Amino acid sequence: MNGENFTLITGASMGIGKAFSNACAARGMNLVLVALPDGELAAVQKEILATWEVKVLVFTIDLTEEDAVKRLYDFCIEMDLTIDVLINNAGIGTGGRFENIGLEKQLKVIDLNNKVLVRMCHYFLPLLQKQDKAYILNMSSMEANLPLPYKAVYTGSKNFVYAFSLALREELKRGPVCVSVVCPGPVVTNAEGLERMKAHGSRAKLVVLMPDEVAEIGLKCLLKGKTIIIPGKINWVLVKLSRLFPTATKMRLLERLFRVYNTH
Repeated sequence: MNGENFTLITGASMGIGKAFSNACAARGMNLVLVALPDGELAAVQKEILATWEVKVLVFTIDLTEEDAVKRLYDFCIEMDLTIDVLINNAGIGTGGRFENIGLEKQLKVIDLNNKVLVRMCHYFLPLLQKQDKAYILNMSSMEANLPLPYKAVYTGSKNFVYAFSLALREELKRGPVCVSVVCPGPVVTNAEGLERMKAHGSRAKLVVLMPDEVAEIGLKCLLKGKTIIIPGKINWVLVKLSRLFPTATKMRLLERLFRVYNTH
């Protein structure tokens, strides 16, 4: 599209994805925003266009559908878009005892958090490699370093994102594409997330961040080429400290801290 560069953001209709959209627009970056066809994305597009002088294209789809990522890729090709930043933000979580959560819901977490992310990287990497400089930002979690009881599948999925991102970065380090992984702690993105924060009580307030804080830190560090991005000084310290504990001790402590999800 007239040789202009675009940033592609998944899960852009709310929460951290919406915050990334605004943070990128504030820097004059044109956008391709992707989210579910629930009507929310059009409002985000309208809000950004009213505030920033950038181009904003939207593509609504359920990315977990088998051919969804290819359809998104085909759309970008048909529009002749130059993609130089890919922000893989779309994701979902779940909490509770493993046997009490439906299998379909568990697999949905893996489908969106892992399979979709791999497909996005696979399809769009060739486009990114055509640029002099390009970036991939994958959304993991501080919990990627903490195998949390009562969040077994979610933390497993985020650990995959973490490991995949570091490995891909190393593979691509001699080319134009820089891969970063962002690992935020608790973020209030919706009503369900707010309820989870309340379940943890006052200690959650020490580590919780708002979406715009995560997006601003994540984008700034991405453009600087940082490998692992952990927003929030306390969260960064907690991740470092967690590596000092023996595994058995750490797991017992985590079970006690996250026992509130036992009947979630």
